[in-house]
Amino acid sequence: MESIDISRLEEAVVVFYRSTSQEQAITHDWLTKAQTSPQAWQFSWQLMELGKSQEVQFFGAVTLHSKLMKYWHEVPRENHDELKQKILEKIIQFACGPKLVLNRLCIALSAFIVHMLGEWSTAIEDVINTFQNEQIPNVNKEMQLWIMLEVLQAIPEEMQAIFTSVKRTTLRAEVAKRAPLVMETTEAYLKMQLEREWDSECFSNMTRAVKCVGTWVKHIGFSIENCQNITAILLKLTNKCYWPCIQESDGDGCMSADENELAETCLKTLLSIIIQPDSHSYPKTAFILIRMFLDSLCEITKMEWKRDNNNEDIVVNIYTLFVSSVERHSQLLLSGITTTDPDLSDLYGRLVNEILQCTDKPGIYPVEESCSSMAMGFWYLLQDEVFAMHNEEERIKCWEYIKPLYAHLTRILVHKSEQPDENSIEKWTSDDLESFRCYRQDISDTFMYCYDVLHEYILDILAAVLDETIAELQNNPTQWTKLEACIYSFQSVAEHFAGEELKQIPKLMRVLSEIPYNKMNEKLLGTALETVGSYCQWLKENPTYIPPAIELLVRGLNSNMSAQATLGLKELCCDCQLQMKPYAEPLLNACHTSLISGQMKNSDCVRLMYSIGKLMSLLPASNIPNYLDIIVGPCFEELQTICQNDCKTPATRIRTIFRLNMISTLFSSLNTDLDEDDNIEDLENIQPVLIVMQKTMPIFRQIAELWVEEIDVLETACTALQHAIVNLKSSFRPMLQDLCCFIVAIFQTRCCAPTLEISKTAIIIFYKDEGCKSLMQQLLVELVLHSFKLFESTPENAFSNIADTIEVFYACLMQIIKKLPQALDDKAIAFDRLIYYALKAMTLPENGPIRTGVQFLSHFILQSRNYPSMTQAVLNAGEEIIRTAVLCVGCIAPRQQVEKFADIFMATNKKYPAELVAWLKSVMLVPNYPTQLVDEAEKSKFVTLIIREKVNRRLLQKHLSDFAVKSRGLTDKFQ
Repeated sequence: MESIDISRLEEAVVVFYRSTSQEQAITHDWLTKAQTSPQAWQFSWQLMELGKSQEVQFFGAVTLHSKLMKYWHEVPRENHDELKQKILEKIIQFACGPKLVLNRLCIALSAFIVHMLGEWSTAIEDVINTFQNEQIPNVNKEMQLWIMLEVLQAIPEEMQAIFTSVKRTTLRAEVAKRAPLVMETTEAYLKMQLEREWDSECFSNMTRAVKCVGTWVKHIGFSIENCQNITAILLKLTNKCYWPCIQESDGDGCMSADENELAETCLKTLLSIIIQPDSHSYPKTAFILIRMFLDSLCEITKMEWKRDNNNEDIVVNIYTLFVSSVERHSQLLLSGITTTDPDLSDLYGRLVNEILQCTDKPGIYPVEESCSSMAMGFWYLLQDEVFAMHNEEERIKCWEYIKPLYAHLTRILVHKSEQPDENSIEKWTSDDLESFRCYRQDISDTFMYCYDVLHEYILDILAAVLDETIAELQNNPTQWTKLEACIYSFQSVAEHFAGEELKQIPKLMRVLSEIPYNKMNEKLLGTALETVGSYCQWLKENPTYIPPAIELLVRGLNSNMSAQATLGLKELCCDCQLQMKPYAEPLLNACHTSLISGQMKNSDCVRLMYSIGKLMSLLPASNIPNYLDIIVGPCFEELQTICQNDCKTPATRIRTIFRLNMISTLFSSLNTDLDEDDNIEDLENIQPVLIVMQKTMPIFRQIAELWVEEIDVLETACTALQHAIVNLKSSFRPMLQDLCCFIVAIFQTRCCAPTLEISKTAIIIFYKDEGCKSLMQQLLVELVLHSFKLFESTPENAFSNIADTIEVFYACLMQIIKKLPQALDDKAIAFDRLIYYALKAMTLPENGPIRTGVQFLSHFILQSRNYPSMTQAVLNAGEEIIRTAVLCVGCIAPRQQVEKFADIFMATNKKYPAELVAWLKSVMLVPNYPTQLVDEAEKSKFVTLIIREKVNRRLLQKHLSDFAVKSRGLTDKFQ
């Protein structure tokens, strides 16, 4: 970099910190280059001279720290002492502020100490001695403590940032030797503060001291056997932050910001202590510390156990400490169930009770309380640990012990899943509502864990709560939230009760059918509809309850809850299709009425078509055409009108996609061949979908012609036809010729992903049918030839523009060669071009073409030995395949895609082992190939590793990944 003018540099810094983001972006690169230049060692000091602006001084300190972190090797050994003195002088200079600059200088000194521990072995001791004993003139005591604590706190963090993993292990052991001194120093300071009044400066330093302890524990480690004293001090500090503000008669009971920050820092540091990686090795000490937590903090949680409490932050941190302690020491706590030790048993009981109280925190999450969500993971952990116990006797004992606990929890969860009512929801934001939605899902999952413990007994509990709720509704008929929560709870455990003879579920079904929904919030109806859908497997075995379920779902179709109604009806028609036969016609009429009402959203109309298809499948063959006319007819009429008027507008595009989606959904579900004992009459009749398609195939062609440039319209049309093929399978045969004409017509105008997909589906389903084989062979040839035309017309540098089509093309061919390799053995298909474009796909930056190109080539190579023409194609192109694969691994493919190329090498090694050796050696002879960063010895080793690995795919992937790292010059980064 050219010589840096200090004035220009200062101007750039001011622009960077005081201007808009656009101007910042322009100066950022230049400033970064300046920071990395060797001149930065000089100008960093100049920028920190007195009289400079705060931004300039800060940039100077940041630059110094950056150089110390990344460019320590530029400092001559003989300059180390001078550098130390200059850093200390600057720290003293900025002792009176600005603190922003002083903080960065303290971190710079920490980085210097980390580098210098080898030759300045007493660095940490010297820092403590210098600043603790007030050896800096003209700097007050509190500021000297501030500086000392900043430096000490940053040492572990700088150690993590500066050194590679190899050096870090050695350095960490060296730094760990000073941990007792640092802990002793901070402990003594904090203990002294407990005896005095606190001002703002005192709060600042105490918080800093506690953070220092936490940082050393987290990054360096300090055995919990030595942490009892500091734990006691941190707990006392927390209590001293909390209780005075609570006990003030004229106060508001709220902790100040300083008190909150100090208490939170203390609790987070206690958390770091109790969850240290080796802490489970000291169960007795862990027991003592957890008991200390409970003895000291439970009164606070008790005081704050109320809705809209004043000091939620401290309670959140306390409960986090309790839950994390259990998770880290779960085996110790579980032994509290089976132990004969009353103290351990008492500890378990107290801790679990606290977590139960956390779960049951008054108020609705997250607006009125924010604690209860953190307890959900514990309830999974507890039952999981119990059921994972190897000793059966102990497992059964623990299981019996936790049953009452989970029974109590079930009631709590019903209560906590209550939604806000109409009066309180006004103060909720969209983020609050989303958080509550996720929270309810967590509750639903936790109900499942309760079921794992309680089994059918959970229904007794929920039924009892339901009875209580209904009784309460007699006095307060509009209080819907508890009833909704109770129904939601039943819904959460529905999957466990398919067809059992259980009295509670019939009671639930009766309640759902009797609720006066018109007098209550519509959310209650929404949950009821979802619950009916959840119990469809049970309804299949208990069909007498289907009529009231249908009545409820139809009611939902004509409400604001139509989304839930269409989902529930879809589940019912899918799971109970044959049981729905007696109700099919009236239900179809109800569905039709809802469709033409115009009140449903497009997505709900589309979903409803699935149920309509299932219900139509139940009708006598003679009745189906009439329903097709009145329900499906309007879809095709609108589509035909749009096509005839040549009306291409954004609105007609949306309507076209909507109508095609309705048809597509119907095609996926309308199938009169139910293949059950209770078969529908007239099964020999032609499938209704075929009748529709025979009449409407011209409309599909018109749609394709009109919207040929709109890929989403083509995709929707092809999806409709694909659903028909997949649904009807062999019954689709009469329409196959028309389908092929439709596909080829699109191919002749545009080769695109949707037509490739539908072609592949038809070929895979019908190729083995002798009557269709010739037609499918022609379709495959057309698929390949039209794709080639697209590839040939695309400029070499523009293949990324058709990456989606390339991806789907090779995905389709991979499926075909995997399932029908003989189909590709056709003289009309040029294997050399297939291979050429697959290699082209592998070199694109997009992940999709790389993946499918590799997959196709791998399967092509594996199948090729069975077909002489394919064998010759591989022999002709083999060296180019290997050359491209190695080049992709070495420098072209995104690094996360490198391992995928293992499939090509394994396939080649399996089918062409001798040739692979020759091809690899040949391509590796090229100088600077794949990059100049790998020498001949490394290339030779790579060839040996590739040739040797014939079976272990994972090991081969590792070899490729290692070679990619070397070829790309990333060795230092990934060492």
